[in-house]
Amino acid sequence: MTTTQLSQNIMQSRTERIADIENTTDWDLVIIGGGITGAGILKLACQMGLKVLLLEQKDFAWGSSSRSSKMVHGGLRYMAQGQVALIRESVIERQRLLKEGQPLITKQSFALSHYKKAFPGPWLFNRLLSCYDFIAGEKQHKFWPKSAYLSLAPHVVEPDLLGGTQFFDALTEDARLVQRLIQESLQLGGQALNYAQVSTLTINDKSSQLSVVLEGQNQALIIDSKVVVNACGAWSNLLPVNHDKQSGNYNKSSVNMRPLRGSHLVIASWRLPVASVISVQHPQDKRPVQIYPWQNVTIVGTTDVDHNDDMSFEAKISQSEFDYLLAAVKQQFPNAKITKDDIISTFAGVRPVSTTDNAITPSKEKRDHHITQQQSVFTVTGGKLTTFRLIAQQVLDQVCQQLMLENKANEPTLTGALNVASQQPILSQFDHQLKLTFSHHIQQQIMACYGEFSAAFIQASAKQDCQPIRYSRHLWAELVWAVRFEQVQHLDDLLLRRTRLGNVLPAGARDILPQIKVLCSPYLSWSETKWQQEIKRYLALWQSSYSLPQANGASI
Repeated sequence: MTTTQLSQNIMQSRTERIADIENTTDWDLVIIGGGITGAGILKLACQMGLKVLLLEQKDFAWGSSSRSSKMVHGGLRYMAQGQVALIRESVIERQRLLKEGQPLITKQSFALSHYKKAFPGPWLFNRLLSCYDFIAGEKQHKFWPKSAYLSLAPHVVEPDLLGGTQFFDALTEDARLVQRLIQESLQLGGQALNYAQVSTLTINDKSSQLSVVLEGQNQALIIDSKVVVNACGAWSNLLPVNHDKQSGNYNKSSVNMRPLRGSHLVIASWRLPVASVISVQHPQDKRPVQIYPWQNVTIVGTTDVDHNDDMSFEAKISQSEFDYLLAAVKQQFPNAKITKDDIISTFAGVRPVSTTDNAITPSKEKRDHHITQQQSVFTVTGGKLTTFRLIAQQVLDQVCQQLMLENKANEPTLTGALNVASQQPILSQFDHQLKLTFSHHIQQQIMACYGEFSAAFIQASAKQDCQPIRYSRHLWAELVWAVRFEQVQHLDDLLLRRTRLGNVLPAGARDILPQIKVLCSPYLSWSETKWQQEIKRYLALWQSSYSLPQANGASI
């Protein structure tokens, strides 16, 4: 078995990583923000050969990119709003990601039920899908009459049912997608550091200086870079910036950010089994709500409401959102009799939507991305999970122009490097000649999570550890790999982002915490006191932000 040799940047301890970053004085690019946008820019920049560093104030994918709806899709609902350019970009990127990113990104069946005198009717909806499929270059939809449709979507409400339409988009594991991009960037020589908050960003036309506060340390890290990209998403306007006001390019304007919250329910798949994504027109406002399979559970989402809470804390579902989503389930699957007692957990993310009119309904806000420049800093806002690679390409096109200001001789080199990198897969390709001696579903899990590092993962793991944890898709060996190589600093990093055990197992996986402690302790320099603090911290976080809505802080 051949093994990809892990690079020094992956193998480093946190102390070694910080020292390496501190000793590097000539960064071409520093990216602030460790979500999907920042990770995509990091990977593409590394493929270009730039000297690049990513900084994240909390954990990688802590914000929107671990709490999205997990859908890599063209945005069919945006067609009704006339956002044809966004749909075209999204569909093209979806097709590319399906080709390059499997099995982390997988094709997924969607189904929409049609009822008498209800919108949309089969004829209109299938006409819209014809446009959708035309962009993709293949027909991927079909209307099924009632008798056949009930085999595709069993247990949907039947009175007045005409049938249903099946079409295809894609699903992914968003936090793992971010982690894959970061790990592959480290392998290419890039750097990334979590729990590193930029306390001050001082900029002029030619360079930037960042003062970075590391968690648990009093002394700030000073970093100089030719260019900075603000990829903080919904947190973009919170970045503290000092401008050189003597520069003629000084621009004090900022993006009008409108944080919008999307919340979700997690239900045991045996209580609400679905094979396709079931798209429901909500009875309250006719918004589409999806009920879909993910990580061996069933997800219900999403909402679309203004998020006015403190952005330094994790978003959480409100009681009204919880009731709204439960109503959608009861309307489409009345015989399932789903109640709050069937909900394993919840999660809520904040969308980085830029707006020109806060009075517009949240669902009608456009999801386009915007790139703005203030001296040597580029800020990217908006956009979708699906278009992260395209956003990275467009950002780096402008970054290259900035880097050429001082030395026009770099133009052919930088332009050529970007063109080559943009044609390469954004995710590393798994070596299909590698023979994995595991069952199919375990093989798929390993290939999805680790890509080119799959062989290294297997060699580092004992055979008995490559077994699923309860009914989840996660393997015991993933926990060890994460604490060894994926910059785990807190227990919630491990259970809510490196794996999804805290999302898919009851009570945030509380009952297996003793086993996790025994397995991971040899690879973490945590004292017994530290372990108990981490367990207490994690359970409190899960209770406040991932359980059912709570009245006055009371436990459910």
